Amino acid sequence: MKFNVGFYDFSENVGMNFQLNRFYCLGTMEKEELMEIGRKATDFETWIQLFLEAGEKAAAQGDHLKAAVCYRAAHFYALSDAKDAQGNLLKETLYETCMKHFDAYYSTFPEIQYVRIPFQSGYLPVYFSRPENPKGVIVLHGGYDSLIQEFLSLLPYFAGKGYETYFFEGPGQGEVLMRCHMRMTPEWEHCTSAVLDYFKLDDVTLIGVSLGGYLAPRAAAYDSRIQRVVMFDLIYDFYGAITQKMGEKKAKFFDYMTAHPRNLLWKWLEKKLNENYFTRWLLGQGYAIYENVHTPCEYFNCIKQYNTRQISPLLKQDVLVLAGTEDLYTIYYEEQLKALTNARSVTGRLFTEEEQASHHCQIGNIQLALDTIENWIEKVTDGKKTSTGRR
Repeated sequence: MKFNVGFYDFSENVGMNFQLNRFYCLGTMEKEELMEIGRKATDFETWIQLFLEAGEKAAAQGDHLKAAVCYRAAHFYALSDAKDAQGNLLKETLYETCMKHFDAYYSTFPEIQYVRIPFQSGYLPVYFSRPENPKGVIVLHGGYDSLIQEFLSLLPYFAGKGYETYFFEGPGQGEVLMRCHMRMTPEWEHCTSAVLDYFKLDDVTLIGVSLGGYLAPRAAAYDSRIQRVVMFDLIYDFYGAITQKMGEKKAKFFDYMTAHPRNLLWKWLEKKLNENYFTRWLLGQGYAIYENVHTPCEYFNCIKQYNTRQISPLLKQDVLVLAGTEDLYTIYYEEQLKALTNARSVTGRLFTEEEQASHHCQIGNIQLALDTIENWIEKVTDGKKTSTGRR
């Protein structure tokens, strides 16, 4: 796979700009087209319309991957309660259209297999590849509101390096959320262990992307079959990272409010938050993704659980911590490294602007991040061929 290098100013909106760079970095859309969309998309409604038009055009041309990415882009910023012309939830309609094109594209790769693993009241979707004579096992999952199909372009990289590779979704993500209606809880060890059990995996490298920087360490803390953990990127304190970006005064206000869920100011605050499309969207995402979250107070208290403060000392594996100097979550980089007091080894990699990899999950230079991960795996396993990783 060839990934584009560079992080560009496609949009003045920080969130939109990151998403547009994601599409460019992964090679699914051209720079000029993204520049045009970024210039025109001055609000979220326009963003959705522009990507719907681009998706329809790509679908008509038979470009299933680009169509899937465009429908995913529209799906990403759609409000959780928005309806389409037929009265159906827009997010569900866009998700199914997106999946139809992802399925059409990835079905053309016989080396990538797909299976649904029974789990609780639903199932876990897993894409996997088993090259001949694998030198190790890699398991990867996403984070907050990811679709595993968005990461499948990374699978051939690891498979090409000789690794048996498994990419899966858990509760609160993609198919498990949209079709099985299973929401996310902090106890990620249960779904991860189900994947390891099903494929009889051992001696595993687990990679958690984005919020997976909390989820993967959480799973590793309670499953010794995971011998190496990659935080891609770190999530030392999800709540703290978000509130500190608001400024000290607002951060203290939210600290006070979350500690007082019955405070009458919550009614006023909820109304103010819902007046803004972005914060209304953000909260709606949280209500849809997390278990038993229906109010702003419940949302902010929920994300407090997603931190690696308590679980870091439980990790006894080799740990790789990735972060970028311009990443929203790297304000706790040094704290995260120091918290891994019982790990077999701790390696930190802070990517810089000069490397074009300073943003979240190294969008701008994915190739460098992947090379860093693969080289680290080789180093901590002494470059020796391991077992197949299956019992």
